[in-house]
Amino acid sequence: MTHYLQKHARFNSIAEMDEAVAKHCAFHRYELNKTDQLVLDVIRRYSVKYGAAHLKHATIETAIGKSNATVRRAIRKLEQLGIIQRIHYVRPVMSGLGANIYIILPFDDQGSLNSREDADNPHDDEGNEPISEKEPLFLKSSLKDLTNTSPMESKKLSTSLFSRMKELLSNTIGETKKARDFYGIHRSLSSEMLRFDIYKDDGEIFNDLAYRALKITVMATKRKQIRNLPGYYKGVLRKLIDETYFKDMFMYFDVPVENFYIPENYELI
Repeated sequence: MTHYLQKHARFNSIAEMDEAVAKHCAFHRYELNKTDQLVLDVIRRYSVKYGAAHLKHATIETAIGKSNATVRRAIRKLEQLGIIQRIHYVRPVMSGLGANIYIILPFDDQGSLNSREDADNPHDDEGNEPISEKEPLFLKSSLKDLTNTSPMESKKLSTSLFSRMKELLSNTIGETKKARDFYGIHRSLSSEMLRFDIYKDDGEIFNDLAYRALKITVMATKRKQIRNLPGYYKGVLRKLIDETYFKDMFMYFDVPVENFYIPENYELI
C-alpha cells in the first residue's frame, strides 16, 4: 500500500535526496545561516522513509531549540530559495489545518528567476525607482554568475557584510563606491525592527536579507537602466523584509484551496 507521503517524493533514493540537499547548501552558502541549515536537516531526516515529511512547527522547534517565529522564518526562506515546497494539510478527523507537508526539491543547476505579478504603484519613497512586482526576488542561477565571476578559491572569503557587499559590486559592476550607501540603507531599515525585543536577536537574518537584496539589485542592472540604484535597493530590501517577517500572518487567508493537501475520501463539511 502506498503511503500518502510517497506521492510527494521527488527522488528515487535517499542518496539522490542527500546529494540535492548538499548542492542546495553549497549553492546558497551565503543565504543560509546555521538555523536555516538545521531546519532543512530536520526536514531531510524526517523525509528519509517516505520521501517527504509531515511535521508540526513544534517538532522542528524542539529538534533545533529555536522559537516558533525563527522556525517559520527559516521555512519561508527555504521555500523562497526553491529548496523545499510546503503543502498545507487538512486534517481528516478534526477539520482545519494540520501540520504541513514538506518536500525537498531537486537541485536545478540551470536555475530560474522567480517571477511575481505586476504592480503599478512605485515605491513610496520620493526619488526611488519604481519596482515592478515581476522583479526576481530570490535568484538561483544568478548567484553562481555573481560570485564566480573571478576565481575565489585562492583567497579567503570575507565574512563581514560590508566587505561582502564591496566584493560583490567589484565582481559584477566593477565599482565599490556605492557599498556604503547600500550598507547604510540596510542599517537604517534593520534598526527600525531590531529595536523591538522580538527581533533583537535577528541581526544575522537582516544581514542575509541585505546581501540578497544587493544581488537582486545588481542583476536588475543587467536587464534595464536604473536611475536611482540605492533607492531601488531600498525597495527590494523592504520587500524581502516584509515577505520574511509578515507574509505568514496572512497565510490562512490568502492560500488558494488548490494549494492544500486533502486526503482521499475526505469530505469537507
